[in-house]
Amino acid sequence: MEINLKEKIRTLRQQKNVTQEALANHLGITPQSVGKWERGEGFPDITLLPKIAFYFDVTVDELLCVDQIKIEETINGYQNQSKVFKQTGENAKNLELWEKAYSEFPNDCRVIEGLMSAINRDAVFPCPKDKAERIISLGKELLDKSTDVRQREEAVQTLCYTYNSIGDKEKALHYAEMGGSIYVTRADLRADVLDGEEGVEACQNYIMSAVGMITLKASAMVHKIDFSHEEKIEIYQFSNDIIKLLFSDGNVGFKSIDIASNCFWIANEYAIMQDKDKLLRYLRESVKYAVVSANLKDMDYTAPMVNRLKHRNAETSKNYHGNICNILINSLENPDYVFSRNFDFVREDETFKRLTAELKKYAE
Repeated sequence: MEINLKEKIRTLRQQKNVTQEALANHLGITPQSVGKWERGEGFPDITLLPKIAFYFDVTVDELLCVDQIKIEETINGYQNQSKVFKQTGENAKNLELWEKAYSEFPNDCRVIEGLMSAINRDAVFPCPKDKAERIISLGKELLDKSTDVRQREEAVQTLCYTYNSIGDKEKALHYAEMGGSIYVTRADLRADVLDGEEGVEACQNYIMSAVGMITLKASAMVHKIDFSHEEKIEIYQFSNDIIKLLFSDGNVGFKSIDIASNCFWIANEYAIMQDKDKLLRYLRESVKYAVVSANLKDMDYTAPMVNRLKHRNAETSKNYHGNICNILINSLENPDYVFSRNFDFVREDETFKRLTAELKKYAE
């Protein structure tokens, strides 16, 4: 409250274009007292508050920033509820929440970011035109209004992905050029600057993030050109190998989702090649890590390269209902998924039946 009051008095005085001396004379106090208030070194006597408010033609609540405090509490409430919806993959509810927030606070950058992100999470690929237009409008508004580095980065990334989704490569590349270099990131600079245990943790966070980005880009390669089945398998296997190298003791934690997904896609390639033995081998590994993910609790990582880091379920979010077991079951059995037909020739195999039953057991 004290910090808000000192800033409020200074702002109101400057807006009214009066000096500290003029305000002091009106209140019957010394200019030094006003100076101390504006530096945060003191607080006006409670009996002076109505006089100060009257002088600036505001209410005492406005002077004390009570309205702003209520706004902060309301927006914080929206942010906390949104975090819950993102943890449970409830995209529609998350979007409804931020639409409501935007109707109340259309000029707040946190709300603009929240709505932009919510629309983006709720959209399918390729992004429908109406949703793309709203995302782009909100992203540009955020860039115009926000000075917060993280918010601006979020806007740039979302604009780049959205333009790419609707096939506008030129504008997508325009925003891609606004991104930072891989060599100049907050995580990289913190890892260089911090020392001791804090420095080790920063290095490990950077390494884990770097491995995550490497595996994402490796998987993205698959969709760029028409790779052979063998090449696709090698790409997915590379992603798993680098994850397992980092988590050398096998305690892969949250990365179990990535391994399960990569193994499924390897199994899919072998399904296309009609190689039953290798298909079942990788499907078995996929199910193993999917079950690990479905049962994942808060934990500490233990491998030497990540042993200062922790996994906390409350810090995660997802863009779908259920867990990875649900996704794999749909991929294997939903006829709307084209690649599910690739597994038709092994559906009567007992191992295949056992593995799908295991997924159903742990699906949410």
